[in-house]
Order: sequence, then C-alpha cells, then structure tokens
Amino acid sequence: MKALFVIFCLFFWGCLSLHAAGEVKKVVFISGKPSHGPMAHEHRAGNLLLAKRLNAAKLGVEAIVLPEDGYPEDPTVLKDAATIVIFCTGGRLHMLNKRQAEFDEIMKAGTGVVMIHWATETVDGSSSDKFLSWMGGHCALNWSVNPHWVPRFDKLPEHPITRGVKPFALNDEWYYHMRFVEKMKGVTPILSGVPGPETLKRPDGLRSGNPTVRKKVAAGEPMHVAWGYERPDGKGRGFGFTGGHHHVSWQDDNFRTIILNAILWTAKVDVPQKGVPSSTPSDAEMKQNLDAKKPRKPATKTPPAKPKAPPKPAAKPEAKAPPAKPARYAKFDPRLVDRGASSKLFKELREAQMVKLDSAKMLDLLTRTLGKTSDEATQEDLLRGIVRGLEGRRSVDSPEGWGALSAKLRNAPNGDVRKMVQQLDQVFGLEAASERALVQLMDTSLPDAERQTLLRTLVTQQNQTLKGLLPNLLNEAPMRIEAIRAFRTINDPGAPKLLLSLYADWKPPAKRAVVETLATRKNYAVALLARLKDGSLPKEDIAAHVARPLSSMLGTAFTDVFGDLDAISKDKAELMARYTKLLTSDNLAKADAARGRVVFTTSCFACHKLYGEGGVLGPDLTGSNRADLQYILLNMIEPSADIPTAYQLVTLHTKSGQIIGGTISQEDDQRVVLNMVGQTTTVLKSDISKREVSPMSMMPEGLLPTLKDAQVLDLVKYLQTTKQVGLPK
Repeated sequence: MKALFVIFCLFFWGCLSLHAAGEVKKVVFISGKPSHGPMAHEHRAGNLLLAKRLNAAKLGVEAIVLPEDGYPEDPTVLKDAATIVIFCTGGRLHMLNKRQAEFDEIMKAGTGVVMIHWATETVDGSSSDKFLSWMGGHCALNWSVNPHWVPRFDKLPEHPITRGVKPFALNDEWYYHMRFVEKMKGVTPILSGVPGPETLKRPDGLRSGNPTVRKKVAAGEPMHVAWGYERPDGKGRGFGFTGGHHHVSWQDDNFRTIILNAILWTAKVDVPQKGVPSSTPSDAEMKQNLDAKKPRKPATKTPPAKPKAPPKPAAKPEAKAPPAKPARYAKFDPRLVDRGASSKLFKELREAQMVKLDSAKMLDLLTRTLGKTSDEATQEDLLRGIVRGLEGRRSVDSPEGWGALSAKLRNAPNGDVRKMVQQLDQVFGLEAASERALVQLMDTSLPDAERQTLLRTLVTQQNQTLKGLLPNLLNEAPMRIEAIRAFRTINDPGAPKLLLSLYADWKPPAKRAVVETLATRKNYAVALLARLKDGSLPKEDIAAHVARPLSSMLGTAFTDVFGDLDAISKDKAELMARYTKLLTSDNLAKADAARGRVVFTTSCFACHKLYGEGGVLGPDLTGSNRADLQYILLNMIEPSADIPTAYQLVTLHTKSGQIIGGTISQEDDQRVVLNMVGQTTTVLKSDISKREVSPMSMMPEGLLPTLKDAQVLDLVKYLQTTKQVGLPK
C-alpha cells in the first residue's frame, strides 16, 4: 500500500509539474478490439509504436495508450486531451456508435481527432453527420471501396502534415471515394492517388464497388485517402487516414511521419519543418504487443462431452506426436497445368469441402433475428440479404412467423424496408401481396424506380395478370423497356404484333429491347424474321449479340435473309493483312478518338465494358492489351479463337419455351444467373429443359468489314486510349 501511495504521489506531482510548465498537451490513443488475422489491423501494437515515438520526440505532447480495448470505461480520461487517436473496427461495429452524443460534446469543446483505417468508416444517417462534423469526411458503405492497391503519392500539398514527407508509394488497403462535407469546405486532401480499374474487379457491394465510383475511376479522377479538416467553428481539427491494414506499413518512414505530423497538427502543436523525427521500427519491435488472435479451428465436429471422471494422480507427460501436416499431392497432377482442367479440379476440391446448409432453417433463423431487432440499418441489411438469397425464386414456403413480421414491417418508416417486405411477400406466394403490387404498379404517382421494381418482381413470379397491363405500360416512357422485357417471361402470342406495330416510333434503346425480346422465343423470332424479309425492319437493327442466337434458333431461314454470320471472315489472313495496312501510325494519328467512342457505343458497348461503362457479356476491355494493334485485330477478326470459360455463350431452353442466351454470372444448385445485354436474368434450374454451351463467341466474325475504313480507324484510335475521352461536340 505504501509503495502504491508513493507511485501515486510521484504521478500526481509529475502531472502538476507538466501542467505548471504549460507546454505539454495530452494525446490519448484508443485501441479497438482484435480484428483480422496476425499482422493486420493491429490496433494496440500500432498505437503503441506511434505513442512511443511521439514521446521520444519531446515536442510538447504526452502520448497515452489506454489500457483497455474499446471506448474507455471512465470517459473523463478524454476530457483534457488535446487530440484523440482512434484505431479500431468501423462501420456498424464502431466503438463510437453508442457513445456518439458523449463524444460529440468532447469534439465541440475543441478536441482534435485522428481516425486510422477502418475507424474512418461509419454508417449513413446521424452517424455520418457526426463524423463529417468531426473530421470533414468518412468512409461510407455502398459509396467507398476498400481494395488493396499501390497508389503513387507523387504530389504532396504544402501543409504542416506533409512536412518531412517525400513522394512515396505503398501497398496497403487504401479505402477511397470518401464521403466529404459539401464542397469540401475546410478539407485539405493530404494523400491522393489515381486508382486503376484493377481496384474494382469485384462486383458491386457494400465496400467493393458501385456505379458512381466506377464512373469516376474510369474518368481517371484522383481519390483522397488522407485529409485534414478545420472545423468551421475554429475550435478543432480532424484527420482521416485510410491506410493501416498491414502492420508492417509502420516501417515506411513517410507513411509513419504523415500520421505523427497529423497527430501534432490536430492537437494544435507546431509541426517541425522536417516533420516529427522518429526511428524506423525494427522487425523485432514489429512483433511486440500484437493482439492474441485465435487460430482458425479445424472444420471437424466436436464430439459430445463425456461425464467427468474422478481425478487421477498426475502422470509423467508423454511425448506427443507432431501435428499432422496438411495433405499434399503425392505426385505431379497434369491437371494443374491445364487452365480449364485445373479450374474444374479446384472447383471439385472446393465443393467437396463445402457443407450444404438447410435453406429453410436458415430462413427461419434470419426471420427470427429480424423480428428481434428494431434497428433500421440491421433490418435493411437482413432483408436485403434474404431478397438476394431468394432472387429468381417463387412460391417459396414462408418462414415461421413471417405473417406477423410482415404486417409489422409494412408500416416501417424506412421505405426500403417496406419495399423489400412487399417483394418477399410475393416470393412467399401471399396473394394479397401480388394484388397490392398490381395496384401500385399502375399508380403513376409512385416513383418510376419503385414501379420498375414492382414490375420485375411480378415478372419473376410469372403473374399472368400482367398480360392485360403490359400494353398500357408500353405507352409510358419510363416503364417501356421493363415492359418490353417482361414479354420474355410472360409468353403472349400477341406480343410480337404489338411490339412491332410500335417499333418505328420508339427510340434506339427501346428498339434494341424489342429485338432482344423477340429473339427469346421461337414464335416471337418467326414474327421478327417476317419483318426482316419484307424490309420493314432493317438488318442493321439486328445487333451482333442477337444474330447468333437467332441463327441457332431459326437456322437457314434466318441466314438466308440476314446472311452467313461467318462467311465474311473466311479468309482471316487476308483481313489481317488488309487492316494492318490500313491501321498505320500516320493514319491513326489523323483519326478521331471521340468519333471512335461513338462507334464503340454502337458496335461494342452492349457486350463490353470500357472505362467503367458498358455491358458484361464479354471481357472488360479497360485492362486488356489495347495498345497492341495485333491483339485488337485478332480479337475482332477471329473472336472465337480463344474464349475464356467465363465468356462462353450459354443458351438455356426453359420448359415454357423461352430461349435465353448469355454468359454465366453465378450458379448454384438451384439457379443460374445469366449476364445479358443491359441486365442479368435468374433462371431456376427446375425451369430448364436443356442447356447448350457454344464453342463460338457471341460476337460474330466480320465486325470490321461492316464498318467504313474511317470508322475502323476512329474505333481503334479510341480503343488505344489510356483514359476516357469526351463525345464529339
């Protein structure tokens, strides 16, 4: 007790001395609970490295790392802090979620804040407003993305935070596309890089991509991954920093200096002209203070517990056998060097390790969880997951308790929650839900997007009442394309005559939807062919991706009118020589990339994506070898020469007579999701009567000869650009 009293007195005296000197400001580090695997998201170890170097620099701050993980049990420790550094898990698990009002009072008092990596992420709504007021920006779900990439920070602004920092590049999980305050008032970007298309390889999701960020990346827009913020009241500063996934990143001197400088700046302490001096952590130091993270448990069933036996006398420990090493291939397997065979092999190995879940039980569990929460964000996430999981399904048995839960959530204040509940009511076959949806579908006072969703859901459920409603919807421009596509699933013998009678008056997108729709059923295709024969429908309106399935469906009856799809490219060597001679450097220099973009939009856009825009039937051309002229010519003249499995044409014949062609996007034991022009289509396997996989590309050979030489030059000039160009004025 006496020793504790002496320590307390010394500490109290030291605090008095520091306060009297009037030179020391307190920096408090808060560490989140353990997250991720070893050497990633090392919250406490990273904070201790930084605090140690701040104290060693003797620049008028006292850095304290709180001993507990999470928000302090005694929040008074934060009251006299000059700035607070938070390194923790973010989003819906952020330590500040339940303490926002309390923390906001600290911020309003002028305390600075630094948030590192995932700590910069919060959810929309009041949480977003708070984060924006504290540090001017934050990582946002369904807006920001979290790829691992290597941005090049070649240009640094003149700012105290960049003192002593040289241009650098470093591989980390740099979140980008932050949500900032309006017009970025008060925000100074500190680190900005230009992400490439490879950072958006994943499909859209909470943190993987969205249409807005894809458009900006395609346009080459710089993204800010670290920023300083001066609050408008002048009472405080904030700093957001999205790097910090890899613990080893702290060994990079520039990376570390940025954070140390920012901590001083937010504490309103002068930053030295050469930045905060700090030693590079050794490899041994990097391994200190790491969180004790549990190793993954083997996927084996735990045997039932046996009754405890009476204690036995301690025995001499026996030597244990070394743990078994993971199984490896006993001999060389030739399937591992063949791309197609190895893909099949690893798929078989993966599926062998998978445990199939009881979908009905999982649905019951999700429904019970949904019934227990009143949090709108959680409700929305759970419902969105159920909707996606049941996409394309119909007449599914409703989970236990759904009726009461549905009645409750149909009156929820969150509009998205209400819409998804209505969708699920239809999936579960509730007749009243379909009747409500039909009434709302024809209510022109509702938003167009809501009515389009209603129509898609009714189509999925194959609601036959739609036959009488679709003709009226064709007269509404916002609903027209969805209504045209509805006839693909809703088989109506009168559809071809109706659609073709209105065809001439419609704009190109609607015309394209008509042609694509009439190519999905043989009785529809026959009517389309009749219009081709009498010349009332121009051949030019039959796009390349539609001609192939029509040829397969109608055979010579189609090719006799349209022409042999491949005949024009029989002599490929001659075509290669012709276009190589045309596409000289001098000729390409005179070509117009903007006009080439127009050609691309007409001829390629429906199937291929470039700079974040376009279809997904064929490969994304953004990252392809477009600088190589021979690469471009080979793929245009002989597109079927080497088709990756993911882009093979798959044709599904349904039991109702529908013929659907596209590339496989997803597949499980219940459904197939096809990429088609302008949309994806989900087909239940129980509805499929036949599946065909074509060795031919959906892109017919002979595209180039259908274009004028000037158009070919413009198109190739556009394809060889490294960033998006504007359309012709």
